[in-house]
Amino acid sequence: MTPEPETSSQISKILAESGFGYLWLVVLAVWGGTANYISRLKKSKAAFSVIELVGEWTISGFAGVVTALCCYSMGWDWYLTAAATGIAGHMGGRAIGLAEHWFTNRIPR
Repeated sequence: MTPEPETSSQISKILAESGFGYLWLVVLAVWGGTANYISRLKKSKAAFSVIELVGEWTISGFAGVVTALCCYSMGWDWYLTAAATGIAGHMGGRAIGLAEHWFTNRIPR
């Protein structure tokens, strides 16, 4: 008997439960942040700065993890969550600002 192929939700469950999936999501977010940093360097012709790159990684990682957690709570599959995480990592502070705006508009005053 041939085993059934694992579905995306099963894969994401296995990765999330092992903790390994979150590591990959952080890597995707930081990779997105690195791409954003390199793009900004090319546009501005500024000098490379390790401190700025580490700052970009920190912001990108945070934005990616928050996005991954939101995607997981909404039941998104692994691939869509991974894509959203990488994009949020590339957006960095802009993704955090959008999330802040979204939450602020939904909290009763």
